[in-house]
Amino acid sequence: MVFGYNVNPELALRARAFRPGVLFALAAALLATPTLSACSRSEAAAAADATRAQSLFEQRRFAEARMAIKEAISEQDDEPQYHILRARIEYAVNAIPQAYDAYNDALALDPSNMEALQAVSQLGLQTGHLRESLDATDTILSLAPNDLSALLTRGLHSIVRSRFDEADGYADKILAIDPANEGGAILKARAIFRKGQSQVALAALDQFTAAHPATVGIALTRLEIYRALDNADGMRAEFAKLRGLAPDNDAVRVDEANFAFKDGRPADGLAITAALLANPKLARDQVPVILNLWQEYSPSGPDDVLLRRIVSEGSSATRTAVAGYFLENGQIAKATSAATSLRGADRVALDAGAALEQKDWPKALELANSVLSEDATHCLALTVRSEVRLHNGNLQGALRSAQEAVSQCPGQIRGWRLAATSYSRRGDLENAQRMWRQGIAANRQNSTIAAAAIGWLEANGQGREAVAIGRRLTHDAPALMSGWRLYAGACTRNDAKCVADAQRGLAVAARSYGIDLLPGQLPPNGLFGRIVTR
Repeated sequence: MVFGYNVNPELALRARAFRPGVLFALAAALLATPTLSACSRSEAAAAADATRAQSLFEQRRFAEARMAIKEAISEQDDEPQYHILRARIEYAVNAIPQAYDAYNDALALDPSNMEALQAVSQLGLQTGHLRESLDATDTILSLAPNDLSALLTRGLHSIVRSRFDEADGYADKILAIDPANEGGAILKARAIFRKGQSQVALAALDQFTAAHPATVGIALTRLEIYRALDNADGMRAEFAKLRGLAPDNDAVRVDEANFAFKDGRPADGLAITAALLANPKLARDQVPVILNLWQEYSPSGPDDVLLRRIVSEGSSATRTAVAGYFLENGQIAKATSAATSLRGADRVALDAGAALEQKDWPKALELANSVLSEDATHCLALTVRSEVRLHNGNLQGALRSAQEAVSQCPGQIRGWRLAATSYSRRGDLENAQRMWRQGIAANRQNSTIAAAAIGWLEANGQGREAVAIGRRLTHDAPALMSGWRLYAGACTRNDAKCVADAQRGLAVAARSYGIDLLPGQLPPNGLFGRIVTR
């Protein structure tokens, strides 16, 4: 499970170095494009597409702007300003890797372009292109030795390379130029902390805040220091500050909810998550994160009062997801309550799911079929149809519907379970195991599917493979306590020599307030990322 937290204010701190704005310079360049007699048709077409892309960008019609600038680049790919415009569009929609790529393309065409240099310097560090970032940073500093943004990025590179004294020196240089520079103060604190001097690092932040107003950045830095120290009291205090400093930062609030649950305050965690779900502007990608928190710490979810707020104020997508969560957990009354104001296919599919839970097989199938007649890819309706077919002994039909469901929604566990069960009942254990394996690969931090797979493997005499599932889950989600419990149980039942390791891991996870990175995700290198010390 991933407890999502992607606060990235360092770009806001340093955005003045390359902030995408109104593109007057580019407009002038495009308007000055030679006539068709002096250039090729493709160049003229490229200029027209780029001008259109600029206009769409300024109107915040980003999808259309994206298409237009891609057309311009396909017609003329050696104009650096086109790549810069593409980068600005990608940056505006938070497509950071794509923005980096576009800026890097521009830099290849114009090595002295300062906007591209600054962007490759900063975004390269964020996206893991460390060599390119460092080269761009050094180029900027050769041209402007006191450039604060480049000095800050250079200091972060020193931290990445574990050169903490060097990073501290860059921080001192920044603060000598600008004593009020928040980035310099944060860089210094992080460098000192990495040298093993946690109290000195906190004192450095105290010294800065004594002379300057409280900021989100300083509070986040304290939070990360306390997190690295497993200091619950300190984290509690910083979250309290952040409620006032960043009240609308949903990622911080989700992080606080995760902490509250693990801190033994489930009522606070439920209140925070319910308030988030009641916000109609909540980003869709935060909804499954919140539902995973409920599943891990409080499966029954919020009480009726909090649920009514979600139902009355939350978006349609949120209400559908919440209703589906309760349905999956067998809480029909709450599922029905959450679905009260829903209409259309999602509501009918939820009704089909409720009928299924109540063992009304004909009604469940009728409702599911009515949805699928209009939308053959509806995941909930597909799983309902699969389960009814499984109940009726139609194993081939059940398998077909389950496979369609997992191809559309690989993150929904029920489809994988139904596919594996269908194969099992056909006596095809090899393919059943393949379904479990693929389902786990698609949901590497999910203890629900891991538990189901472990149960199936043990029932089929594959205890060693069951232990391996638990071990892999704890590797992918080390802060997930349910994962360590699963692992410990598998070790115990299969007489494996890993019980003590699993128990130690559970004890560490209980006091680990961090957010599990996605498998394969790069460790954060920015000012406000997790402080990774091992």
